[in-house]
Amino acid sequence: MGYLQRPTHFNTSWDQAKFEVCAHKWADLSEHGFGVSLLNDCKYGYSTLNNVMRLSLLRSPKSPDSEADMGEHVFTYALMPHEGDFQSAGVIREAYALNYPLRCFFVADDKEEARAFFEVSDPGIVLETIKQAEDRANRVVVRLYEAFGGKRKGELCCAFEIQSAWKSNLLEENLEPLNVKGGHLVELEVKPFEILTVLLDFNA
Repeated sequence: MGYLQRPTHFNTSWDQAKFEVCAHKWADLSEHGFGVSLLNDCKYGYSTLNNVMRLSLLRSPKSPDSEADMGEHVFTYALMPHEGDFQSAGVIREAYALNYPLRCFFVADDKEEARAFFEVSDPGIVLETIKQAEDRANRVVVRLYEAFGGKRKGELCCAFEIQSAWKSNLLEENLEPLNVKGGHLVELEVKPFEILTVLLDFNA
């Protein structure tokens, strides 16, 4: 969750040792005003030297598994040139769109209006996971994180009426109540790179 800024040159032995670094979904090479991002759906090794950015496709180690990475591999990558920095260009959103492509379904009523079950008002707050709670059927766990590296305030909008909302932990325990406006909006406040777990209770 979040990002790290790294140099594109080798000044020290530490820099030379980091010829490849791990990253999920995207990497970005930018200067003031413009840049380019390398997006992918399943590869995690990136390396950048000066103005060349590389993505490791296969590793093929012989130990401890002598047959690692053998066989057919299918992957998707994309280059995304952009103006401004990666935050304002929407790189994270596009990386998620590449990793989780839109799925289409036929519905019986073609007059049904398009809607999102969940939306977040601030692009710097990423909705990562939605799952049913372990202890009750009318409770949903929503996990979000701050992606831009700053304090942010936003709202989580839900298409269903919310009875109550709670800030929680990984054990899905109620920690502190969150303000719900109009039955559909939950007020959020997050710290830089904070992972936030929210419990939403709906009417049974």
